[in-house]
Amino acid sequence: MNRATKSLLILFLISILMFLLVGCGGQKGATGQQPSKQETQGEKKDTSATKAEFTIRFGHANEPTDASIFHVVALKFKELTEKYSNGRIQVEIYPSAQLGGEQEMVRNCQLGTQEVTEVSIANLNPYSKSLYFLSLPYIFDSVEQGRAVANNMMEQINQWAINEAGVRILSFQDAGFRVLSNSKKPVKKLADLQGLKIRIPQNPIWIATFKSWGIDPVPLDWAETFNALQQKVVDGQENPYNVLVAQKFYEIQKYVTDIDFIYQTSAILISEKFFQTLPKDLQEAVIKAGKETQAFEWDLADKSIESDKRTITEKGMVLLGRPEDFDEWVKRARSTWPQFYELMGNGDKEKGKQIIETVEKFKAEYEQKKK
Repeated sequence: MNRATKSLLILFLISILMFLLVGCGGQKGATGQQPSKQETQGEKKDTSATKAEFTIRFGHANEPTDASIFHVVALKFKELTEKYSNGRIQVEIYPSAQLGGEQEMVRNCQLGTQEVTEVSIANLNPYSKSLYFLSLPYIFDSVEQGRAVANNMMEQINQWAINEAGVRILSFQDAGFRVLSNSKKPVKKLADLQGLKIRIPQNPIWIATFKSWGIDPVPLDWAETFNALQQKVVDGQENPYNVLVAQKFYEIQKYVTDIDFIYQTSAILISEKFFQTLPKDLQEAVIKAGKETQAFEWDLADKSIESDKRTITEKGMVLLGRPEDFDEWVKRARSTWPQFYELMGNGDKEKGKQIIETVEKFKAEYEQKKK
């Protein structure tokens, strides 16, 4: 075989080898290996895109347990929102302050960097000062009265919330009234309160209220409260009954007095910036979910208060009921209201006074309808 023939033969063999390599490579993945079953499933998963058009990050500061009404409510809102949007909205829940503390999450919603949160009204107040009226002592005589005002004034309340804080209230939650617990002695009248060190939130209205009762309260962050009670840095605190159970205060507190001075409210807030990006039908779906979540929580709250009372009684706490001189507690606390007209009016005292007059009008209408 001459040299020319050998060269042609070598070229022919090389061509066949390259063809075989390329052909086999076409059957392999990017790494040169056959696709795994998992990779194939992954590709199928990517092609079956979810029908959700919007994602709501719902943050709250409580633990993700059945004992947390905040978390139970968040789950209900998720269920209803996804149902009424036909899956076009997906709700992701971030409990335990994963997205920040309560005031921080309100700020996030204001900026539009978070879609939804659930917070105590006290932590919305710094952003929407008109709503400080909800934190006034003895502004409501009963839970039913508070709920009636929340329902009937929702349009006005949302005007304040949107204009001042950039958030819209979708749902109110309540837990009855805030009561007083302490580890030292029964508080049956104002005189018994004297000498006690009571922890309160860092809120000017709370501070003024307790001072009107003759004591200097101790403002503390919530995260410090249990340890402060346990170590006797403070003698008592005030909160609704569900907190006494959820936080196991029955382990370190003995006496409970129904001072009933603050109607305990929280709310589900949605960023107005985000809300306005939703098509009208999805806005309606979110509003409907909020209303039904509110009804769900109110029913739950009514059932839980009596259950919570039984629980803490079984755990050894003593329930004292309302103080003997309850009217005096009310009179002194309400005398502080004018101090906060300017605060509620964003610097305009007359405007703040008008807010209270508006609320009183709604209350009167409700009481009239009851008759």
